[in-house]
Amino acid sequence: MAAQSRGGVTTLGRVALPGGFALMATLMLLAGVFEASVLFDILWVAAFALGSLIGRIRGWMLTLQSNKDAGLVSLPATVDGLIAAIILVVLSVIDFVSAMLGDALITPGYVAAASALCAGFLGYRVLVIALRVVRPTPNKVSNAV
Repeated sequence: MAAQSRGGVTTLGRVALPGGFALMATLMLLAGVFEASVLFDILWVAAFALGSLIGRIRGWMLTLQSNKDAGLVSLPATVDGLIAAIILVVLSVIDFVSAMLGDALITPGYVAAASALCAGFLGYRVLVIALRVVRPTPNKVSNAV
């Protein structure tokens, strides 16, 4: 995400990498929730849905240019994705330290929900960017008189 936060031209595959890693990290953190309850299930699903909605909106708000033939996309400099990625790393460190200490610093259900929020944001942000890059643009029809 650091490279994307600076903006510039990159490939669509490199744009998709952080979102994919975020989803994998969230699944790993979610797998660490051993004392699952209905409350935590609702919490992480709601957090993922909220993050997805925010990521979708943010993906549509970004101004980007694409070269479909070369498979390149030009992104503006933004810090939103970097902040979400840093939060996800911090949550992973909290989970790791909790496992090493044998005592949860933060309840694992809350860690999983917060990571689901970040993964939903990053995943849907990338999905919208990819859709905007690969979808065909409508041909402009001129009105000939």
